Amino acid sequence: MVLLIPLFAAALTVVGIVGAQMMRTTGLEDVEASMRSAHGDVRQVRGLVPLLDLLGKRLVGTAMRTYGSARLGRLDETIRRAGRPDGITVTVYVRRQMGFLVLSGILVVIFAVLGQTSVGFLLGAVLCSWMRVWLVTTGRRRQAQIETELPDFLDVLGVTVAAGLAFRQAVERVCEFHEGPLAQEMTTALREMSVGVSRRQAFLGLRDRTRSEAVGTFVTAMLQAEELGVPLSDALTGIAADVRQEYGQRVRQQAAKAAPKVSLVITTTIVPGALLLMVAAVLLANMDSFRDIF
Repeated sequence: MVLLIPLFAAALTVVGIVGAQMMRTTGLEDVEASMRSAHGDVRQVRGLVPLLDLLGKRLVGTAMRTYGSARLGRLDETIRRAGRPDGITVTVYVRRQMGFLVLSGILVVIFAVLGQTSVGFLLGAVLCSWMRVWLVTTGRRRQAQIETELPDFLDVLGVTVAAGLAFRQAVERVCEFHEGPLAQEMTTALREMSVGVSRRQAFLGLRDRTRSEAVGTFVTAMLQAEELGVPLSDALTGIAADVRQEYGQRVRQQAAKAAPKVSLVITTTIVPGALLLMVAAVLLANMDSFRDIF
């Protein structure tokens, strides 16, 4: 019951901020946003995103200067590796991170006034780390999806090249029928080649963007086959088989790593519970004997 009071106060604060934002707008912003989204220029945002943008926009400039160019460059690489989820950029990321920081500060103050400082700091720590955890998790999920899609993509690409299409046209044709991050990265590489970037540099950039072992194996093997003059269709078939084999090995390794984790969960949860049930059953069955002893 005591925790409900600070939570209610925090909710009132958020409602007040949203209300102030609504009073400052004319209503035309929503119309313009809907018109832009109809043309595919922006993606729809919902939930806390408008509130975070409102809270963090005052601190974007200071935060960008504090980050520095090197850290901002690494952040941009991480965002690109995650596929720019929801069309996010470095500026948008920093703005929402500052929004979480301001929101966590508000919660800490509210909980401190109500005598729940530890709870406020705990919630504040969760909010401050939310954007980073979300971005890293999204990037890892995207990388895993790329590694899953790559063997099938290479199989279809090898068949398409064997049918007589040139490599670039074959990649374009396969990307038309594939959806997902791998097709997006391949399309990016094709766009780079169309503006004059060599095939080698375009696929090295693909490897650097994805940071995937499977993609790295594919790029290295393809470039070596091109240098040695191996027929591309045969090379793609062999590369697809190697990538699929490596993917199977990684899956088996992950399954082997999961077994100790399952054993740990069983040891720390199920075994103590079973022991408690056994001890309780013994105590209940011999209650009279224990009464005589004590």
